[in-house]
Amino acid sequence: MYNFTEFLKNLSHSSKIPFNVVTEDGNQLYISDLDVKNSHTFSFNIMLGRVTSIISLEKQYENCTALLKYTIENKYTQIFLSKEQAVIDILENKEISIDNINLNLPFLKNGCYVISISVNGSKYEALSIIKQIYDNEAVVSLIYNDSIIVIGEFSEVEQHIESIKESISSDLYCECYVSYGDITYDIKGIKKAYNDAIECMILGKKFDIKDHIFNYNKMLFEKIVYNVDPKIKQELLYMLKDKFDAFDSQMIVTIEQFVDCGLNISDAARKLYVHRNTLIYRLDKIKKETNFDIRNFKDASVFLIAFLIWKGNKVE
Repeated sequence: MYNFTEFLKNLSHSSKIPFNVVTEDGNQLYISDLDVKNSHTFSFNIMLGRVTSIISLEKQYENCTALLKYTIENKYTQIFLSKEQAVIDILENKEISIDNINLNLPFLKNGCYVISISVNGSKYEALSIIKQIYDNEAVVSLIYNDSIIVIGEFSEVEQHIESIKESISSDLYCECYVSYGDITYDIKGIKKAYNDAIECMILGKKFDIKDHIFNYNKMLFEKIVYNVDPKIKQELLYMLKDKFDAFDSQMIVTIEQFVDCGLNISDAARKLYVHRNTLIYRLDKIKKETNFDIRNFKDASVFLIAFLIWKGNKVE
């Protein structure tokens, strides 16, 4: 929130009123470099979009609270909420005019992506990082239904997603998950792209997909596994759960990498940094302990379904 933070600083200095603004989950939006005497402070709540924030200032300025509240909330709306509200209206199937779309989502006619982001940390700090990345670009980012949504025209969407994930993970030291679907050119497409991103976020987390980047169009197998009949799931778990539980982390990584490499021994050995014979030994061990030879496509298909069901149960 670079522009908004600058506004808060300028407001504090021009009014000569030192104040601090902190979200309800502790994210510091602005801490005055003027002196706020903690022993004589007064606090009140304001709404920044859907986020409750707390302003703290010296008690002697208590009569300025109404004006500060109006000024800050109004500025936040000017900077962020017109575009955010347009997106929310689309996602909630509300009426929205063509003029509103052209003004707030000008990139839609050229095609845009809807990206969903989930973090094991402060959503508001993560959103602040995203807003700084796209500070001068026609990109809309907001918190909606406990996720961060980013909508914009990205010529190389995979590179943008990698950059977002890396920036959040490295700056906040937290797990970051990103999901997305197809490019879209209209408001109906935005709603579908959002639903697809949320669905593959759920599947990606459930099945613990290791790179934490989930592309809806590459998760058909996970969708099939998710919808397998519960009775068959139980049968597969009964057959293989104890075997999977007994595998160490090295064997689990071997299975995942071998599958990701399309059952190609040479490619998987190279990705695992092991000799080809070492990988063959591990695959033989899997066959001996489970009676499934995952070098065989049919065996590998059933084995992987059971493996994903097992991983999904572990996450739950």
